[in-house]
Amino acid sequence: MDKKNNLPEKEVEVTELRTDDFEDYYEMMRDEQLAKKTGFEPVNDEKKAHMLFESENDTNKTYAIRLINSGKLIGIINLFPEIGDNFEPDYENIELGYFINTSYQQHGYMTYALGYVVDNLKAPIKTVEATVEEHNVPSQKVLHTLDFTQVDEYDENLVFEREVK
Repeated sequence: MDKKNNLPEKEVEVTELRTDDFEDYYEMMRDEQLAKKTGFEPVNDEKKAHMLFESENDTNKTYAIRLINSGKLIGIINLFPEIGDNFEPDYENIELGYFINTSYQQHGYMTYALGYVVDNLKAPIKTVEATVEEHNVPSQKVLHTLDFTQVDEYDENLVFEREVK
């Protein structure tokens, strides 16, 4: 990719998830390679995928990463509160989940989109945490690029954290 002419911010945008994004969402959910990299099981049942899609904004905030020129959904970023004392949501400390269609990996799109989302977080959020599998080096690279620091390690997972400015 010619980095001078094809900057991620000219190719992708971060938006709300739309109801017409389901087909692109389902494409990602049933991708075995993507599932393996991100630690979830592929979803080949369209009904189950539709239930997951419908619940995306129920308990968390979901952002869509989409191509500007076509509007195609190519990735998802989820923010959800950590579980605090008394099992209540902790809205000051949020967790982050994300994935991108395998056809669009290694283009800087996730780094750009995740940076955009995290840089625009506001109070009451104080910290953002992300957990990645230790073998998922590309995801670790994204987090390091965005100034996340590794703070913990357990069961072949690495935990990263970043303060919200």
